[in-house]
Amino acid sequence: MKKLTVNILLIATIVLGSVMFNACDEGYRINTKKLIREEQELMEDFVLDQDSLKDIQDSILDVLEQDGLVYFETSPGTGDSVMPSQKIAFRYTFYEVVRDSLGNPFLWPQGSNMSSESPYTYITGNTNYYNNGVYPGWDMVLQNMALGTKARAYIFSSLWDNQYTPRVIDFEVTYVEK
Repeated sequence: MKKLTVNILLIATIVLGSVMFNACDEGYRINTKKLIREEQELMEDFVLDQDSLKDIQDSILDVLEQDGLVYFETSPGTGDSVMPSQKIAFRYTFYEVVRDSLGNPFLWPQGSNMSSESPYTYITGNTNYYNNGVYPGWDMVLQNMALGTKARAYIFSSLWDNQYTPRVIDFEVTYVEK
């Protein structure tokens, strides 16, 4: 009798847990197509906002990748071009593109090493962020720069961390190993 009660209790727990799990899942499924579309709309709204381009209006569009990257050179470098598998150092400030309470897009500062003692150093081509590398979008921009170049990049999350939030990054290459 005790064994039968334990079995019934176990079965009831499994059934109840399954029902609760499935009930909680309804409405919480991730619709990636919708998230991608919202990310694209947010970036388009931000870029079409005339104020967002005021700092780079005289710049030249240097790279437009189908993967979700737009890169503007804001100040040309005078030094050596960055090559693949080369050690470089750079400074950065990055922002997330978000909407305010009225739905207007703006840049929300997220990180910077501009005021730190030393710039970030890595080997170009290393996109393993957890092993002294950078995000793929950062690497694509930095490999198109030269020593002393300053640039602004508009990067979709597919070249960042897949969190469906577009980013804007200001870069400055401060060292290129010979």
